[in-house]
Amino acid sequence: MHAGHHSVVLAAMADGIGDLTFASEEWVAQAGQALGAAVEKHAGGLADLGRFTFCEVAHNPPAYLHAGASLAWHAHFGGPSVSVHAGELSPEACDLKIQGDHSIMSNLGRIRFHGRDPMVVAAAQARLQKLSRWEIDGSVPEHPALAAVLRSLHDAMAERTMPRFVWMTPEWVSCARHIVSRRAASEKYADGIKNIVYTFAEEFTDTPRYAFPDGSHGGFWIRCDHGEVTVGAGPLPEGLQPADTLTKGIYTPVVPVGRTVNAAMTDPEKEEQADYTRAAFRREESTGKRPVSQTSPSGKGPMPRELARILVPLHDELSKRTSGELPADYDLDIKPAWALPLSFDRASGYDPSWLCYDEFDIYGEPRR
Repeated sequence: MHAGHHSVVLAAMADGIGDLTFASEEWVAQAGQALGAAVEKHAGGLADLGRFTFCEVAHNPPAYLHAGASLAWHAHFGGPSVSVHAGELSPEACDLKIQGDHSIMSNLGRIRFHGRDPMVVAAAQARLQKLSRWEIDGSVPEHPALAAVLRSLHDAMAERTMPRFVWMTPEWVSCARHIVSRRAASEKYADGIKNIVYTFAEEFTDTPRYAFPDGSHGGFWIRCDHGEVTVGAGPLPEGLQPADTLTKGIYTPVVPVGRTVNAAMTDPEKEEQADYTRAAFRREESTGKRPVSQTSPSGKGPMPRELARILVPLHDELSKRTSGELPADYDLDIKPAWALPLSFDRASGYDPSWLCYDEFDIYGEPRR
């Protein structure tokens, strides 16, 4: 039984959904400022630290960044001073070097210590740490002031760091809920939807075991009732049916298209995505059905323009917060021609071996 497991991770995280990709140039710049402020605050305690260097390497960063197979950053401490830079160092140049999967490191980076229940934090860390292969060279010296500085850095960046969740899982839907709820309540949009009653739903069947171990369908739904907006995970509840707009499809073929950041795609990537879509979404000759369909079960028709405006940024913003695995990475039965990794969805050096979903599901529980 996995109901509620996602809540431990979310409960330990900072509020919001972040705005910076872990270990990106913008993230490193902000981390440098936060670390500098923490070092200045604890300068007296750091006077006897000596030199200390650490480096973090995050494999499989989002493809839309065109950053290659990894993102990395490092910091040099020299007593009560510090310098921060993007890029990877060799183990010989570090006192501590940590390597893991970018999605898992992003989610660990969002965990906040201040104001959170230590037991919840420990449970969330333990659950996430099971999901990546780790390479750790060296260690942190036992130094109280340094420990305080590193924890201060972590909490400062937790709010800014974007999480990366598996597509259409409850954690992923929490990001959609944040985006839609905030926009719907803003002065710009609230008045336009105050008389709208409309239900939008997406549902995806044949979900992969590593992400949906109980076999449940993935998806999310949005209900606008006279300006009051609710966003839920999974299929639309029976009491809210029929949906006014329903997208229903098979999970596997939709994932690569569903997590593209359209604003960042190059022309060759757009062409490759179009080729993929033609192959993956073609009508099945035996059944006459397509892997994805959109209908209006209620007969109400298209979404009102005022509500649609609220959802405009949803695709790209959710894609930035979506992890990069494919069901085919973990299920040998999913091997149609179109299931091969494609450059518009992954960097050429993507290495799924950094993820441990073959041993654990996304909640860190052993696979049955």
